[in-house]
Amino acid sequence: MALIDNNSNFCSMEEELQAEARVLKQIQTKLSETMETGKKTLPTEEEQKSIDAKSIFVGNVDFGATVAELEAHFYGCGQIVRTRIPKNKMTNRQKNFAYIEFECADNAENAMVMNGSTFRGRPIVVTTKRTNKPGMGASRGRGGFRGGRGGQQTVVIKYVHVNGAPPKGRGGFRGGRGGFNPY
Repeated sequence: MALIDNNSNFCSMEEELQAEARVLKQIQTKLSETMETGKKTLPTEEEQKSIDAKSIFVGNVDFGATVAELEAHFYGCGQIVRTRIPKNKMTNRQKNFAYIEFECADNAENAMVMNGSTFRGRPIVVTTKRTNKPGMGASRGRGGFRGGRGGQQTVVIKYVHVNGAPPKGRGGFRGGRGGFNPY
């Protein structure tokens, strides 16, 4: 099958498809280059530990506090790189703690002296920031059956009736017949 273009030149369908494929490939490469410039790579475990060594956790922060107020409170401790007050994902209300990253670990040690100081009328708690362990966000080890702690679930079998029927009774909560049994 052949197509005729405006100049009366014959052009095959395959050549036209190949030309379109080349144009699409060029567009895709341009888009991928622009998209990769904005991507952030996650730090390695060693890099994250070095960042956390320069960071502090500030607890009992007032809910109305701003980043600028926190930076002003810790101004004398050293050069601050980043201050973050996390927010609740559901309510978009800020939480009552913050993270402050300093330029060097010595500045973070200086900030530890601020533990117990008053910020916006509340005593704040200043500790070192712990390094997050991978997978802690997915499940924190709690939950399970009736609010248990998770982990290995064990089943305890009280009675095994091999050659006969189980004794009659109503059963009840925890296998008892009722009445008061503190254990």
